[in-house]
Amino acid sequence: MPDSRFRRPFLPPACGALLLGLLLTACGPGTPEGPLPQAYDPPGAVVTMDKPITRPHRRTIGMRSAGVYASNEFAGGRLDDFFRTSDSLYTAVIRPENAPINNSPWYAFQLWADRPQTIYVEMTYVDGTHRYVPKLSRDGHRWRPIDPAAYRPDTSAGTARLRLDVGPDTLWVSAQELLTSDDVDAWTARLAERPWVTRDVIGTSRQGRPLYRLTITEAWPATDFVLVIGRQHPPEVTGSLAVQTFLETLADDTDLARRFRRRFAVLAVPLVNPDGVDEGHWRHNTGGVDLNRDWLDFNQPETRQVRDAFLPLREDPDATVYFAVDFHSTQYDVFYTLDRSLEAFPDGLVDRWLETIAARLPTYTVRDEPFGLGSPVSKNWFYETFGATAVTYEVGDENDRDRIRSVARTAAEALMERLLEVPDAS
Repeated sequence: MPDSRFRRPFLPPACGALLLGLLLTACGPGTPEGPLPQAYDPPGAVVTMDKPITRPHRRTIGMRSAGVYASNEFAGGRLDDFFRTSDSLYTAVIRPENAPINNSPWYAFQLWADRPQTIYVEMTYVDGTHRYVPKLSRDGHRWRPIDPAAYRPDTSAGTARLRLDVGPDTLWVSAQELLTSDDVDAWTARLAERPWVTRDVIGTSRQGRPLYRLTITEAWPATDFVLVIGRQHPPEVTGSLAVQTFLETLADDTDLARRFRRRFAVLAVPLVNPDGVDEGHWRHNTGGVDLNRDWLDFNQPETRQVRDAFLPLREDPDATVYFAVDFHSTQYDVFYTLDRSLEAFPDGLVDRWLETIAARLPTYTVRDEPFGLGSPVSKNWFYETFGATAVTYEVGDENDRDRIRSVARTAAEALMERLLEVPDAS
C-alpha cells in the first residue's frame, strides 16, 4: 500500500484533458492542504515569440540629507526606484521585465548609510504583489531570513514593510539568496573535477552567457540515460539548490552511485536561463518569454539549444531515456507528474520512486499532482519525445535550506535504487 504521506489526488483519466486549461502544470500557487492550484499563467504566456522588455537601470540612489543609499549595481539586482517618504520611511519600487507576467516578483538591492540608524522600507510592486520573505546578508554570500518581528507583509495591499538596521557596512536585501550564473558556473566547474563528471558548452544565451551541460557517468559508451534541467525561471533559487544536491548525489563516491553510473549516464543543464538570473528578472529570459512555455515552438535560443543537446538520443537506436526531471520552485513542495493514463517508460517508476521517498522521510509529505499533455512545458516534451517518465520537481520558496538538501539527496538515492531495478531496455 502507498505510504499515507504519499498524497496523489484522484484524477480519472478522462478528466485529464478537461482540467488542463484549469490546472497549473508548473510553478503555481496554492496551499498544501487546499484544492489543486488554479492556473495563473497570464494572457499570452504560451506565445513565445520575442516580447519587448525593459532592462534594469543599474544605479545607486542616494538621499544625502539622510545619508542613506540604495544600489542595484550587481548581478541579480532588481530595484527600480527608491525614495524617502518620511523621516525614517523609504519606498522601494519593483517592476518586472515586462507584463503581463507570473506573480514571482524578484527584488535584490544593497543598502548602506553614513551613520548607523534604523530605517523602514516599504516594498511596492508594479504588475505584481509581494511574495518572498526577505533574505539578508552582510557579504552577499551568507544569508538569513529577516527577523519576523522586523517584517510586516500586507496581503490586502500586496506590499510589505521591513525594519532594517543600516550603517557604513553594506546590507544586502533580496527575495532569495543570490545564486547568479557565475555562482552556478563555478559549482559546475567544481563538480566536473570528479573523474566521472565532464562539462561542456551546448550553446549560449541571448546575451552570450554559456549554457553548460554536465555528463555524469562511468558507462562508456552509455545507452541508458537520465535527463535533468533547472532554473528556467530566475527567482526559483530553492529549485536550484535542490538540483545541485540532486546531481551531487548522483556524482558521489558511494557504492550506490558507482553502480548507477556504471549503467546510466546523466545529462544535466542546471541553469537554462542565465540572462534572466543575472538581470534580476521575475520570470522571463531577455526575449521577454517564459522559457517553460516554449517547449513546443522553441522560439527562444535557450530552449532550442537544450532541446538540440538531447535530441540525438532519440535518433540513436541504442539509446534509451528512462527518466527526465525539471527543477522549479513554488509555494510548497510538489511533484507534477504525468497523468497515469499515459504509458510512460519504465512502467510504474514514478510511483515506486515517490513511495520510496515517502518511506525514507517519515516527516515529509510527498505531494503528487498528475497532469496531461496540454501545456508546452519541458516535462511534456520529455515524455512526448522519448516516452520516458517525466517529472517537474517543485521546491517550496521558504523551505529550510538543510531540509531542501536532505529531500533532494533522498530523491536522488531513491531514483538510483529504483532505476537499477529496471531491466536493461536493450
